[in-house]
Amino acid sequence: MKKKRKQASAIRLMTELGSESNAHGLAKIATSLTTKRKVLWSLLVILGFTAATVQLSFLVKKFLSFQVVEVSNMKEGMPVEFPAVTICNIATISIAKVNKLLERNDSYIRDWFQFIGLTDFGKHDKRMDTHQAFYENLPDSAQYIGHSIENFVVNCRFNQQDCGPSNFSLHYDGKNYYNCYTFNSGYDEEKKKPKEEKILMHTTGPQNGLSLIISLDNDNPTPGGYGIYQLHNHIAFSAGVRAQVHAPNTMPSPADHGFDVPPGYSTSVGLKAMLHSRLPHPHGNCTYNNLEGEREYKNTIFTCLQLCKQRLLVRVCGCKTAALPMYKETDPRMGEIPFCGTIKNWKDLIDDFKAKEKVELNSLMCEEKVLQNLNNDRSYEKSCGCFQPCHETAYQKSLSLSYWPLEFYQLSVLQELYIHRNISMTSNLIKDAYERLNDIQERYRPYAMSGLHVEYNTSDLNDKIRASAAIRQNLIRLNIYLEDLSMVEFLQMPAYEHTDLFADIGGTLGLWMGISVLTVMEFIELLINLVFLLFNSESRQETDDEEYDPEDKHNMLEHHDNQSQPNSKYDHFQYDRPIFNSPFDRHAESPI
Repeated sequence: MKKKRKQASAIRLMTELGSESNAHGLAKIATSLTTKRKVLWSLLVILGFTAATVQLSFLVKKFLSFQVVEVSNMKEGMPVEFPAVTICNIATISIAKVNKLLERNDSYIRDWFQFIGLTDFGKHDKRMDTHQAFYENLPDSAQYIGHSIENFVVNCRFNQQDCGPSNFSLHYDGKNYYNCYTFNSGYDEEKKKPKEEKILMHTTGPQNGLSLIISLDNDNPTPGGYGIYQLHNHIAFSAGVRAQVHAPNTMPSPADHGFDVPPGYSTSVGLKAMLHSRLPHPHGNCTYNNLEGEREYKNTIFTCLQLCKQRLLVRVCGCKTAALPMYKETDPRMGEIPFCGTIKNWKDLIDDFKAKEKVELNSLMCEEKVLQNLNNDRSYEKSCGCFQPCHETAYQKSLSLSYWPLEFYQLSVLQELYIHRNISMTSNLIKDAYERLNDIQERYRPYAMSGLHVEYNTSDLNDKIRASAAIRQNLIRLNIYLEDLSMVEFLQMPAYEHTDLFADIGGTLGLWMGISVLTVMEFIELLINLVFLLFNSESRQETDDEEYDPEDKHNMLEHHDNQSQPNSKYDHFQYDRPIFNSPFDRHAESPI
């Protein structure tokens, strides 16, 4: 009987909740007096609950997909970090240095060119004629015949102050350019760690940027000597500078991301900084880690993939290539892993290779096959673990060119660059051009001072044209500057956040079931009441069991019998009264 009483109390609590709840369907079920009406509203509540569940599953799935949107934001009123600038002479080797080696009768270089000229390497014949093969077999000679910074950059100005070779760091490219130089590399060579201070710019314009006057160091080759042109190389065999603008402390890749600067022109490069801010897991897969090359670099996705290619090549072929960047284990200074194009003890094999009809290098065959597969199939990227950096700075470039230097100023340019600063002219072409122009000026100066107009004779005119052509073929002016201090930030943001999810959940429950936060609190109140009802019933039952006495029950029965006997004079007035166990139900009947 007590169990039935507890069930009735629980039903009464749920009925009370249903009649007072903000969830309209539940109220209709609780207040309906006919079965048909209760069944109808129960079906409607089940249908609404099903629809709400399906829609909520879509919302949760959308939230767990962690979609992102990219918005652009203009940042103004703050200094902008000046980028790193890497410059390479497109002419890989210095003809002037080669001529010096030949004058000293350096037999090592002569023997190498004789070796590759007399040996048939089959399909790798062109590969062995490249600068890359020369570096992989004669690394010390290759570094020597590369352009030195002292002869390459003849004048440097940054932010209206002088700069020089000490402001540049060497970046070696063993395949295309040999010696390249980086201004503001962002790395301290002495402390062997990234620099903490940054070069921040507060002004714009070419007068406040980096201005370089570059000498290409062209010279006359040995009479009868000519280079070997290769049709498959699309970036070499031209005159000028290959320049790249990149973020400080990132690995340069001028061959892939640089631009050509032609001689005989003043090239202006206006920059506008752009900042990419990406989201890490779970919305994205960006990383804050640096890269470990031959030293520590900031992460870029391109450099990471290039290093991964090198590691895969070493793993498969057991050798490395100068066409890809090095990491610590492949550093040429360690000498543990050979180049795939290296021919060990080649000087002792000249006669043996010459006698063979064809020489096949297995290491080169392996290198060619692996690199070809990597370039045509990007599936290897999954095993590299390369991700975009969470914060990356890029620079948008706009280039313009003007004729430089004008013939009227060419002699003065050479005097300012070399004579007045006591700098020797390493290029015979520049030296010859200066001597010709200076001689012509000295002979014609008296006529100009006296106001007489005299025409150049044919010989002097030809010398002047020749000298002017030599100067413009060797000199470049390169101006790199910020044209705008405002920075455009491309910011990734979650497309669907927690607040959006909660708002959509509330809208879905309100649409299909009329449930709100207050309705949820009503259900919580019901659960609390049911728990209290359960514990109170159990504690009451234990108390009743402890206080139960059979004699008390017997006395109560006797008292009931005595009360049933008529013992009063008013007993004949007794009558049966109806006892109502429940209150009147005042609810109107539904027509259903």
